[in-house]
Amino acid sequence: MIAAALVLAGALLATLHLVRRWGVLRRFAALGLAGRRALRVVARRRASDCWKERAARLLAIHLMGRSLVAGGALAVAALPLALALGLGPQLGLPTTAALLDPWVRLAILVAGICLAFVRFALARSGAGRRARLSPA
Repeated sequence: MIAAALVLAGALLATLHLVRRWGVLRRFAALGLAGRRALRVVARRRASDCWKERAARLLAIHLMGRSLVAGGALAVAALPLALALGLGPQLGLPTTAALLDPWVRLAILVAGICLAFVRFALARSGAGRRARLSPA
């Protein structure tokens, strides 16, 4: 059960890293911004209905494209977790049972909180920053 917990913790941390690296939350925020812009266009008073309809159609296409990109990025970011759950039983690891075990879930939560604290402490101390080349 410990090996399954480590595999799940690693997969969850890889998923979170991919979500941060690919800006999945930023993509969904941009999706909400485009939705609010669409509502502002429809609410204009002095524009004709023809222009409102055209603008709404263009924004709907834009919204559809952004939602597909954001959903695709989220689906790809969730692949490590899906692979861990799918391949775990074939490799002899009870990952599904470990996912339902409250003690394993608590251990994964503690490991995630410890990692977040370490990352925060490194970022605050400056040790986690990448070395920047100064222009000479």
